Amino acid sequence: MSSPLASLGKTRRVPLQSEPVSPGRRAVKIYGDEDEVDMLNDRHGSEETISVPSCYGRIGAPVSRQVPVSHDPEKMATVMKQLRDLEQQDRKIRALEELLQNFQENQGEATLQRQEELETMCTRLQRQVGEMERFLGDYGLQWVGEHVDQEDSEDKIGSKDGEEDWMTAKKFWKPGSKMTAEKFLKKLPKFVIRQGEVIDIRGPIRDTLQNCCPLPARIQEIVVETPALAAERERSQESPDSPAPPLSMLRIKSENGEQAFLLMMRPEDTVGDVRTLLAQARAVDATTFEIFSTFPPTVYHDDTLTLQAAGLVPNAALLLRVPRAPPPAPGPCSK
Repeated sequence: MSSPLASLGKTRRVPLQSEPVSPGRRAVKIYGDEDEVDMLNDRHGSEETISVPSCYGRIGAPVSRQVPVSHDPEKMATVMKQLRDLEQQDRKIRALEELLQNFQENQGEATLQRQEELETMCTRLQRQVGEMERFLGDYGLQWVGEHVDQEDSEDKIGSKDGEEDWMTAKKFWKPGSKMTAEKFLKKLPKFVIRQGEVIDIRGPIRDTLQNCCPLPARIQEIVVETPALAAERERSQESPDSPAPPLSMLRIKSENGEQAFLLMMRPEDTVGDVRTLLAQARAVDATTFEIFSTFPPTVYHDDTLTLQAAGLVPNAALLLRVPRAPPPAPGPCSK
């Protein structure tokens, strides 16, 4: 005979029937210790899981609740606007990436072109430096530079074996101290006398600078053969070690300023001798021009006046012009 407790253990457990899920409702099922609630939305097909405390035990009764479906037009419009903004930003990003790529490619080409231009300029400058060195060599000159000063010594610390670099580019580059080619030529001597020959200094240098610097029209300089020049040439050939006698070098510019006559004279020669030599060199009559100076303003009419007495020693710059008045009687020079 069985006890009542034993009969209770054999009783079958029948679960309660679940209620049908009506439209618009979500079915909630509760299971075991970690009970989960599955809510099925008949419209969206989404599934939600809700944890239910385990104190309810293993209950098979269905639970359902009414969940409203949200259809807010303002939210939908906001979402659509955000999507459009994202698409526009994406297109802008792609366009900027393409521009950046094109810029990087063009920048590489521009850098290569700039490098070629700098190499060409460097080659041209090196060629000009070589021409200047050869030009100095033609006159027996050589650039030796200067001792580096305190400012330049900082740039020469790492030089090989601590030797001083005599050829310093900074000696040439002096920003702010510009000089025109004409001023540079005026600082050079007009000519020098070597072994009885009058050597023009400014002329070849002017021709060299004419290729790179705009210069005014060059004045044609004509060396007039004089007795003093012939005697000096003979002395330099026969006895070059003998002291040179005192001489006067005259530079006389023509009326139009296009020619300049160089005359080597002795101090005892007269103004008349100068006038005669000029007339022969120009193939004109000696009475068709007069000789004058601008500083001091003096017209040399007296042909008997010596160069020493006229103050035209050791050199002088004179000019020619058409006679303005008949020459006065012989006497001291008129001012």
